[in-house]
Amino acid sequence: MPLSQNPSLAFQPLGAVGVFLIPFNLDSVYFIILSVVMLKIKRLSTMFFVAGLCCAYAQNLCPKFMLDSAMIVNIEGRFINIQNSRTSLDIEWRHHPEALDSFFVNFPNHKSLTYVTAGEYRYVEYKSPRVKRQLGLHHLRETIGNTPLKLDDLELLANGHFLCQDSINPRPNVFSTAFSNMWWSMVVDSLPKPQNVTMRGARKETRTFNIGAWKDFSGVQLPTLVTLISEKYSGNLWVRSAYPIVKQLKDPLLEKAKPNPIKTPVLFRKVPVSGKREIPLILKLNQELLRE
Repeated sequence: MPLSQNPSLAFQPLGAVGVFLIPFNLDSVYFIILSVVMLKIKRLSTMFFVAGLCCAYAQNLCPKFMLDSAMIVNIEGRFINIQNSRTSLDIEWRHHPEALDSFFVNFPNHKSLTYVTAGEYRYVEYKSPRVKRQLGLHHLRETIGNTPLKLDDLELLANGHFLCQDSINPRPNVFSTAFSNMWWSMVVDSLPKPQNVTMRGARKETRTFNIGAWKDFSGVQLPTLVTLISEKYSGNLWVRSAYPIVKQLKDPLLEKAKPNPIKTPVLFRKVPVSGKREIPLILKLNQELLRE
């Protein structure tokens, strides 16, 4: 039967292998066309993402660090997340300017994790069961547990990847992120100790940090009371403590305790242990009586 009389079947040659009989209808054509279009869109999105990374690498980076020296910062957070549920976390941030940064994150009712980043690569480690998960840049959009914070927030704290200001049209209060997959820009109201920080990013998400106070920790100024405001969530952050890592390594509790010398009892302290011995007078008299 010719194909014009029965368009539901068609013959498709495949080189020298042979001829295969493939169902052929309008739905199949639409599916094939849609698959090709989606494949091209996926390739284009990948090309744009790679091009964006190349542009970021081509521009000069001007890192913005909150900490310039090796320190340990303990942070506490309380939030109302997107699901309108109360949640909290505790973070111990160990910052090393020339080494890995580690964030030990603990939750009251969630599995704790450790986020480690070196700028070029990063991973998350879970304790029970112990699993280490390698992360790419696209994973930075993920939330930290059930809180509204993102892994990208930890990455920006650790590495401060921001682009340099435009020399033609400088805006000193606007900072553009370099490799962030969640936040595109950060705007501060003043420097060097801003009171309001606004961040804008993917899916038109906007959030504002209202800094209530700054405090000196071992010569470093850090925000101590921070209020997080967004359309979908809110919360508060506190910096409980911060101290240099060098001081922690010299903690007297970690040093080897020096042995205490044995104290001689007062009764025997005046008895000579070397040299000429002096015999008391009563003993001399006793010796003379014994001789007689």
